[in-house]
Amino acid sequence: MINESVPAPATERYEPDALILYGVKLNDRNDYARFDIGEGFQTDLRMQLFHGDVGSASGEYSIVLAYGYAFEGHCYRFDSNRVFLVTGDTPRDAVGCGFDDLGYMMWRIRASDMLLEICTNFGDAKTLILDANLPGKRSPTSYAITLRMAHRDGRLTRD
Repeated sequence: MINESVPAPATERYEPDALILYGVKLNDRNDYARFDIGEGFQTDLRMQLFHGDVGSASGEYSIVLAYGYAFEGHCYRFDSNRVFLVTGDTPRDAVGCGFDDLGYMMWRIRASDMLLEICTNFGDAKTLILDANLPGKRSPTSYAITLRMAHRDGRLTRD
């Protein structure tokens, strides 16, 4: 039974912006991660990190299928599994937040670290393009976040 009330592990030194990511490393056995691209296909999508023209060794980065995270001693679960590219930290066996002894790994990163989230969707063109762009179904980030004010000569009033 998973005990979600177990807090995230403490470190030797307090880091106020430390974040622990829990999941599995998809590129653990190979230099790439494999994604099934849907029913009826006998092919995989392979993802690998390259520096210039040279592929990186899988130990230098992790493609993480993340299930949850810990921040400031509290444990959280993602509403759905998320895939991140994590560089800079080597994974360790998971401790805390109910992920102990289940084969999960953990990555200790900072809240300010840059991550790449990899989002995959599979469906027909109508669902992925047309239906997704109907008014009210668009992602909030797809709307322009600009505001234009009509004014005369820099004045906001008619006087």
